[in-house]
Amino acid sequence: MAAEVADSDLLPMDTEVMYHIFAAEVMGAEGDFSGAAAEYLEAALASRDPEIAARAARIAVSAGEWQMVVLASDRWALLQPENLDAHQLAAGSRLREGDYVGAQYQLARILELTKFDQARGWGIVVSLLAPANDQGRANKVLDNLMKDADANASVDALYARSQLAARTGKLEQATVFIDQAIALEPARTDLLSWSGKLAVNRKDMDQALQRYRQAWKISPDDPSIAMAYAELLKREQDPRAAQAVLAGLPDTPEMRFARIAFSLEMRDKAFADELYQGFAGAAYADPSGAALQAAQSAELLGYQREAIAWYGKVSGEQSLRAILRQAFLFANLGDVDEARNVLAQLRIQTDREVRSQSYQAEVQILQEAGRVDEAMQLLNGALGALPEDIGLRYARALLAVGMGQLDLAETDLRRILAIQPENASALNALGYTLADLTDRFEEAESLIHRAYRLQPNEPSIIDSMGWIAYRLGRLQEAEKYLLQAWELAKGAEIAAHLGEVLWVSGQQDKARIVWRVGNRLESDNRTLLETIQRFGGQP
Repeated sequence: MAAEVADSDLLPMDTEVMYHIFAAEVMGAEGDFSGAAAEYLEAALASRDPEIAARAARIAVSAGEWQMVVLASDRWALLQPENLDAHQLAAGSRLREGDYVGAQYQLARILELTKFDQARGWGIVVSLLAPANDQGRANKVLDNLMKDADANASVDALYARSQLAARTGKLEQATVFIDQAIALEPARTDLLSWSGKLAVNRKDMDQALQRYRQAWKISPDDPSIAMAYAELLKREQDPRAAQAVLAGLPDTPEMRFARIAFSLEMRDKAFADELYQGFAGAAYADPSGAALQAAQSAELLGYQREAIAWYGKVSGEQSLRAILRQAFLFANLGDVDEARNVLAQLRIQTDREVRSQSYQAEVQILQEAGRVDEAMQLLNGALGALPEDIGLRYARALLAVGMGQLDLAETDLRRILAIQPENASALNALGYTLADLTDRFEEAESLIHRAYRLQPNEPSIIDSMGWIAYRLGRLQEAEKYLLQAWELAKGAEIAAHLGEVLWVSGQQDKARIVWRVGNRLESDNRTLLETIQRFGGQP
């Protein structure tokens, strides 16, 4: 008689698992991502296949269902305990949900899996703990992990401890930890460089110079160390020493370009020019890559004709970028027709993406030349050839707004949204246009809020949030959003909006300051100039 098998040892019926997977795929196709995540989680719990658990976890992440992520990633880590990605997702999702005890367990497993590469393991732990909402508990977790691993004398653990302390603004504490690590391994350049970076943030330039000098003497060929050390020397008004540090680096096209840019920052054009001339005689292993760096160097130095010639020698993956730059340079030189000819030749190719980029570049050139009617004519033809191209349709919508063709702009943006309902740029553009040029404020606010939910850190969208609040008379809210946008990305249009809100709120002096800064950034911005003129101010 065969031995009885416990229910827990029975493999699940394949049909049960497949049913849940099929249901998940159907729900996903219909846009019900939360439902799809739930079905995939059921499949993962009914299966012993780690691939199913992994997919369940990833779908739950995409759906933003973090409790499901916790369950699915735990299942994945259980079925595939040697998989580092599974434990990372399990730890990260538990931290996000505030389960620091469960997270600590998963982080300990990560340290076990990386015991032969402790730098990597402790680095992963810090990267997961750093975004935690409760940094007090996160630091306690790290303390516990170090104690359990007997890691208080571990250089990599001390380095990790220093990094986490720095990310929470505890620079002095971070310095203590890294000094302890350096005392144990004084020749590790990563520790010395980190110590130097901390010293810069603490404004202790003597300490910063000392640490970077130590790191550079150990690894003078390391570009990241040399560049950081040279930048610090430049800041401390020692350009000769800075150039000497960079001169010791291997001569590659990328490094030659970096040294040219560095020399120009130090206003040493003669030396920058000398380095640039060296491109002509250098025998680099990758002539096309060297030509690209030489072309960019020529642009920095203002040698536009020479840059065009160098870009003509670029081939392979960078050839499209080079041709587009040639076109813009011809336009900068006043030869718009030659620029258009370069782009027309590029469009002979059948690749749709290349054709789209060439059209968009030509439209930009025509707009900058003030030939907006020709730009619109070109876009109309381009969309006739590529009617489903989102980039071209978006470009036409923005151009139409500038030309006062609101109906066309709205039609194009709504067509984009019919194809891509979560296109934050199109949502924002349509919402802002309606807020700025119509009285359809309720509709505008709904569109802008949708864009904001998708990209809450995008300055242009935050600007729109402020602008619609202003149009609806909510001045305090408008000022809050516009100040946030201004801090993230100072620009002329944001300056126009913020200045107007400040002015209307009775803060005329602050408004003038913001407008003045915006005018310095972009002196010919029409929105800013019209705003200043409307309120009788001075740019």
